[in-house]
This record gives sequence, structure tokens and C-alpha cells, in this order.
Amino acid sequence: MNQTHNLALKGAFSARKTLAAAAVGAALMLSAPAMAVDGSSIVKGQVVSAEGAGLGGATITLRHKTKGLVYTVSTNEKGEYLLRNVPVGEYDIDIHKDGYSDSKESGVRVEVGQALILDGQLYGAGETSMERLAVTGSMIRRVDMASSTSGVTFSQEDLNQMPVNSGFESIALLAPGTAAPGGSSFRGASSFGGASSAENGYYFNGMNVTSIRTGLGSINLPWEAISQTQVMTGGVSPEFGGAMGGIVNAVSKSGDNEFKFGTQIRWEPDSLRANHDSIFDSAGNISSNTMQDGYDFRELQLWASGAIIQDKLFYYGLFNPRRDDSDWAGQTTAGHREREEDRWFAKLDWYISEDHSIGLSAMSNERTWDTGTFAYDWETNEVGDQIGENAPGRDGGKVYSLNYNGYFTDSFSVSAVVGRTSENIDNVVASSNPSVYDYRTSTTLSQHTNSSVSEQEFIRDQARIDFNWDLDNHSLQFGVDYTRVLVDYTSAQNGIGDAQGWWGVKTAGNNSVSGAAAGEDYIERRVRTRYTDSEITSLAFYANDSWQVTDQLVLNLGLRYSGFENTVSDGRAYVSIDNQIAPRLQAIYDLHGDGSAKVYATYGRYFQPVSANMNITQGSSSIEWFEYFALDQVDGSGAPVLLPDGSPSRGDMLRDRYWRQRGITEPGLIASSSLKPMYSDEFTLGYQQELFDTMSGGVRFIYRDLGRSVEDTDVGPVLAKKLAELGIADNVGQGSYYVLNNPGEDITMSYDFDGDGQVDNVTLTQDELQLPEAKRKYLAVELTLDGRVNDDLTINSSYTWSHSYGNTEGLVKTDNDQADPGWTTSYDYADLMDHGYGDLPNDHRHAFKVSGAYNITDSLVLGLVARTTSGRPQSYFSQHPQGVDSCAAGSPWEDCISRYYDHVSHYDENGNPSPRGSAGNLPWVTNVDLSLTYSTELFGGDLMLKGTVYNLLNADSATSVWEERTRYADTASGLELNPDYGMVTGRQEARYMSLIARYEF
Repeated sequence: MNQTHNLALKGAFSARKTLAAAAVGAALMLSAPAMAVDGSSIVKGQVVSAEGAGLGGATITLRHKTKGLVYTVSTNEKGEYLLRNVPVGEYDIDIHKDGYSDSKESGVRVEVGQALILDGQLYGAGETSMERLAVTGSMIRRVDMASSTSGVTFSQEDLNQMPVNSGFESIALLAPGTAAPGGSSFRGASSFGGASSAENGYYFNGMNVTSIRTGLGSINLPWEAISQTQVMTGGVSPEFGGAMGGIVNAVSKSGDNEFKFGTQIRWEPDSLRANHDSIFDSAGNISSNTMQDGYDFRELQLWASGAIIQDKLFYYGLFNPRRDDSDWAGQTTAGHREREEDRWFAKLDWYISEDHSIGLSAMSNERTWDTGTFAYDWETNEVGDQIGENAPGRDGGKVYSLNYNGYFTDSFSVSAVVGRTSENIDNVVASSNPSVYDYRTSTTLSQHTNSSVSEQEFIRDQARIDFNWDLDNHSLQFGVDYTRVLVDYTSAQNGIGDAQGWWGVKTAGNNSVSGAAAGEDYIERRVRTRYTDSEITSLAFYANDSWQVTDQLVLNLGLRYSGFENTVSDGRAYVSIDNQIAPRLQAIYDLHGDGSAKVYATYGRYFQPVSANMNITQGSSSIEWFEYFALDQVDGSGAPVLLPDGSPSRGDMLRDRYWRQRGITEPGLIASSSLKPMYSDEFTLGYQQELFDTMSGGVRFIYRDLGRSVEDTDVGPVLAKKLAELGIADNVGQGSYYVLNNPGEDITMSYDFDGDGQVDNVTLTQDELQLPEAKRKYLAVELTLDGRVNDDLTINSSYTWSHSYGNTEGLVKTDNDQADPGWTTSYDYADLMDHGYGDLPNDHRHAFKVSGAYNITDSLVLGLVARTTSGRPQSYFSQHPQGVDSCAAGSPWEDCISRYYDHVSHYDENGNPSPRGSAGNLPWVTNVDLSLTYSTELFGGDLMLKGTVYNLLNADSATSVWEERTRYADTASGLELNPDYGMVTGRQEARYMSLIARYEF
């Protein structure tokens, strides 16, 4: 393949003024090429003479070391060049001009999402090179003057040298400004820049592989097939949308001319795994039981790659069977699970001609398991007989994609991707026993196998096309992105007939909705069924101009326009939002005019669509009701005796059934017709400097501001008053009206409330609602130092000071472990938000991170990943006192319904305000992972043996605690201090070891 593109460089820096600085070099810092839909990137730079003058007509030839691909580009009159759509990998590079000596370099690496900046200096006849630097590939990190997108990029080879576990979160946590949320429901997702962990985007070969329902992390991927991973933490360019946090962008491996075969075995034995001690509550009952914990993981990977047609058609295939066995126990049951997963990945790359290529990829991550549940007595730690049969389960799905890259003229290129991602989640119960829990003593009474049963299918179809047009001083990028998500979901509680439900034994507080007197015990039955067969569609357009204003100033002027629609099952839209205009602006200034240092500033607006989860929680045919009973037969401890059907013995009903939802899916009733999109603004200011030729250091200041949120609010109390004022009878009998809205703005509802056949349009003004505006702010300073310290040591290090504060975390809520995007308890009632402004759960004020590898010998490499992070803020949660704040007489929320949510408001045990995050902080979390890798040649192939210890120090710092400050009691206030306040509910994973043997030839 031999193509000549006479392209002008847009955004390249001026040549160095010294001979050494103008010598051939490589820079691999984050740049702004259009989305690399199939693992391609940009190569650009400038070729100069011995005197530093630009050399026009010089030829730069790139030869892919293993694919045989050849790319040739000529410099313009200034000696500048640019080449797009260059596949990732290692290249040999020749720079030639008649009458000058050639320059040749080997092993220069092109990485995903980055611009390889390669400058050259050629000497004419009779001239002598006084000084010369050799290219050492990605080990030299210099400063890209064309972009100010921040983040890190790692190849799979980099990660193999370090103790980095598989999964995007493990990679993302290496970057500054990222943090792991504390709750157990948020594993596999990270918080970027103070945003919630459900607000990120994950891409693989140009396909959006973010978890479809929740947005919490990505779908499971075959990690051996990943070639490079890019983590973007700020200043994200406009081709990416639908995420306010960060972006993770990965590309797969592919075949080349040489046939390769490899295998890897990974084993994480239970015998080399530590367990933290069990945790007990104040009454001596076990809360977190580790006495039966066990986990054994085995994985085999087999891969092969090569050429079907030399230099033209390449293949890569991976088969990745995984097996794991788990054991655990609670209070009344123990469990054992055997899980099987046969992941596979296949890829074909066809380089049709010099200018056009196609990639086809497919993968599967389907997983099945059998779970056995056994009777168990935690006090004796004895496991009894099995309950029911084994309960099977299934999740995972498939991904298919077709990618295209091509040049139509020397300056106009196109890339495109189309594909489908599917996810299925099913569980089957082995016994019909429902869940029964005693909230008085924090004790599980039932021996159930599953509390709920569900069937879930999610399909995401995607298509996008990106264009690049390179002019003299402008590099134009523009494109279109379309997505359609199908949601098919059903769920219900376990139990047959009158036993169905989530059962709880509770003590009534003052004014309890249960009908029981304050201090009286009662039984609650909660039943919720949901069904939806709905969809989400989104369409976006973007454009970006990278403008070389002067030799030292580059402006990236970007804009993204998008819209989306969520429907109920009959196809009607309950949310339809367009005109989302998101500017993305960057200014980069070459401080000294020689490419050694830059200052930059960025501004970006980022929109967050309504989650697919809301099609289930808000837009589904959801029926939910509560029943309340007096206690009947109890055992010696005062707990209800369980009946043969598994439900608790109960007396008379204390009140009529309380309805929360009746299956109504009228769009005008479940979302405000004036709903506007959720968005956040980001401002950054930074400085980056080359250090010692092989390293770079920088400082970045970040400010993020949540401009608007989308929340669900039960407007029932306010609506009832408004309907009465309008003379409209409410004949619906729903009880609660949860409506999607923008807190701080009016809500407009349309529904036939009185049943007269005419739709009633009702507007609840902000003065009537008195909902506080949603606020979330993030301030941070990041200091970074990374690169190759010497021939043997490579590091990536950072320190981040940050402050995240406001009254909402975002789509999810970490402080009560609520991984229910868009449907948390925040804003359910105005009284829930009283004194809710303060330090947010993703506020980790200090974070130190160091990762890297040290070559002890040519064959032995020591890898390190270490980070220490200050603990998140802690709060007091109690019951909202009556007659104050939003519950004051005359307030639209004077009924103080949040009291029925139990201990969820920001007050202490004496009823005094306790603002969010004001009860101190959890302890610092320090994690040290260490690996030792041995590599050698064996029988003509490459053998690697690697041992990794995760959490070397076996630290067990708390990442979440019980924050309910009070509990119900027979006192004047109906409350008393909760002796279990501060009890640890989540902590670092205990130390374990991973053993890997790898052979490739």
C-alpha cells in the first residue's frame, strides 16, 4: 500500500531552534483526532533543515512492522505533514528528500486516540549532524500543542508489566481525578471528576459498550483481545457525548502477516485469598459474615492471528473460557455458586486498497450459573440441608460491529461504524420462599433462595459516521451518531399467592403510615411488579475546527447537537428532548515557541440522557402497594413465626392497602411536559512541560458545575392542593404521583384526573413546589509527573486535591448504596432535601497515585500500583422533625411524608439540622498492588510467568458505613440513638493473589 497525501499540518508546533531539539522525536500525549472507530490514529509533525527551516517536499514513509502496510505522506512548503487513519501498532519510519541525508527510525508506536508527533531534521550534502536523539516509541512523552484533552493511555503490553486487574475500572483508577465509589452496588464503575459513577461512557472499537440499563461501567469484555485503552478525564472533544463524567475508549488487537498462536492460564486460588473478619452489630448479631467466604477463579485464553491474504486480509480470534466457584453465608442461609463463561472474540481486517479498509468484529460474553442455597446457623457456623433445587441464572450477550476507514481525496477522509450490543439478565428461583427481614434486630428470618424473579433484555443498535477535512490552517471534523435502545423487562417478588412480597418486621414511629401506634411493632408487605417493552432513540451531530491561528496558538472550536426520546410500552414518548447544544472549546498556546511547554484552557458542556433504567422505574407498567399487619405468632425472641408458605404469621390488617403506583403509563402523568435535559459545564486551565526529554509534568485546574438535573418527585401532596383549588376531583386513587422534573422549575402534568373524558392540564409552579435547585460542584487541582525515569524505570504519578459539594450526587446515590440511576430517593419530597447541601459522597479531598514498572533484569520486571485516598464524607440520617423547614405549617410539604421513608433526612438524634457530609470522614483508603513478571524465550516462543498480589497490606479501611443516626423507640420523640451508627457496611477487598502463565509464538 503506497499513498501520497500532501497535507498541511493543523496544530503542529514549530520546529525546535536547537539541533538536538529539532532531531527526530515522538510525542504520545492525548490529541484530538476524530473517534478512532477501528483502532486508528494520527501521525503528524515537521521536517526541517540543519538551519531549522521547513523542508517542503520531504517524504515520510511509515511501514507497519507486522502488517506490511505502507503509508507515505509529503510535507507542505512549511515542512509540515499530517496523516490520518493510521492503524495502531509499531512502525519503521523513513524521512527522505533528494539532496539530503535520510533519517530512519524503528519501533515507533502509534496509539489509540493520540497524535504521534514526529519531527525530523535532515542534513544536506557536506553538512554534519552535531547531535541526534533516537526515537524510543511511547516511552518519550512530549507536549501536544494541538489538544488539551486530559487523561492517560495504556497498551496491553504496559498493563502486562503492572499489577492491573482486568476491567475498565482498574485502568480508569490509574488516571488522576478518578475514584472508586464506596457502595457494594457500584463495583465495576468509577467516579470521574466528582460525577456519579453512572455518568461515564465506554467504547470498544468505536461501539458504545456502556452497561445499557444502568450506565454503571461497561459490559464484560475479553481483556486479552484489547490492544490499547485510553482514559479521558476532561476536555473531551465533541465526537463523544451522553456522558458528564469521563470516557474510556479501547481498541482490539488484530492480525498481521506473521501467524501467531498463544495461550494464557490465570488462576486465583482460594487458598491464597485472605478474608477480613466478620462484622457484628451492637446486639451481637452478625452483619457482614465472612466465615464461609471462598472464591476460586480459573481462566484459559487461546488466541490465534495471521493473514488470510498477505498484506491485505488479516484475522484474530480468541476463545476465553472462565470458571469460578463462590461460597458465602448470611444469617440464616449459606450459598454456593458455580459459574461458567465461554467468552469469545473474532476480528477480520480487510485493507481493500491503498485508501480503504474494513473491519468486522464479533464477541460473546454470555455467562450461566447454578446457585445452591442451604440452611445455616451463623452462631454455630454450621451449614445444613439444601433449600429447594439449584437456581440457574444467565446474563451477558453479544456485540457485532462493522467499521470502515478511508480516504476520498488527499485531504478528505471518512470513518464509520455500525453494530449491535445485546445484554440479557435472567434469574430463576429454586424455592418459593419470600424474603422476610426483621428491621428491629437487623436479622434475616427467611431461608429464601431469591427475593425477586426477573427477565431482562436490552439491545443497543448504533451507527455513526465521521468526516475529516484537512485545509491549510484548519482541520475540520464532523459527524453523525444514531443510537436505538430496546428495553424488555419484567420483574416481581418471590412467593406464591398471599406469600408473595418483600416482608419486613418494623417498629412504628410517630405518625406512621402503617396504622400502628408509635412504638408498636408491625409487619409490612410490599409487592411491586413491573413490565415494559419500550425504547430509547438518540441522534447527534457534531463539528470541530482545529484552527492554527498563529505559529504558537491553536484553537479547537467544537459543537455537539443532540436529542433523545424515551417511550412507554405503546410507543408514546414520555421524554422527548432536542436542541441540546454543547460547545467544546480549547485554546492551546506554545509558551516558548519550541513545543517544550504549553498553557491551555478549555470549556465544555456535557449532556446526560435519561437512563434506560427510567424506562423500567418510571415508564413501565409498574404496580406497587403495601399492606400492614399486626404481629400474631412469635417465637421466643419476639420474631414472627414463619408459615408453611414462607411468609410471616400475621394478625389483622391495620389499614387499607396503600397504593404507590397503579400501572399508569400516561406520558403526561409521569414526566413534566416542560422537562429539559440534564447537563454539566467544565472549565479547565493547565500547564504542561517536557522534562528530561523522556518525561512530562503538568498542573491542571478544574471546575465542574451541574447546570441542571432530572429527578423524580412525588408531587402528590402539592398536586392534591392544586386540584382542590381548581375544583378538579382526583378519582385516580394512585396515592403517589412520581413525576420526572427539573428541580427548581415548574412542572406541567396532563391527565384526566376526574375521569370526565377531558384531559386536565395542571401546572405546579416553583413557588408552589418549593423544590431546591439541584447543585453539584467540583473543584480540583491535579499535579502529574509521568514518563521514563531511566532505561529501567517508568512511572505514572499524580496528586489531586479536590472538593465535590452540593445537594445531589447525580444519577445514583452512594450514601445509601442506591444504584438505581435517575430514581434515587433524592428529591422524592422537598423535605428529603432539607440541609442536604454539603460535601458529597464522591468528595475525596486528597488522592496520591503511583503506578509503573522497574526492570530488575532484562527478564524480570517489578510492577507497582499504589494509591492512597482520603475517605469520603459521613452524614447523620434521621427522621425529619415535624413543623420545621419544609415540614413547617403552611409549606406545600407540611405533611412531612419523608418521615415514612424512615431515617433518611439530614438531622441528628435531637432533631437538629445536620448538613450532608458534616459528620466527619471515613478513614483513608490505601491500596498497594505488586507484581513480578518473568519473561524468557522457550522453544522458539515467548514465555511469561507473572504473580500479582492485590492489596498487599491486606488493608480493610471502611468505604461505607451505616449512617442512620437514630432508630424508632417508645420515647416522647419516638426516636433514640442508633447504637449501630457507623457500623462498617463496605470495605476494601481482602488480599488475594493471581498467578499467570503465558506462552506465545
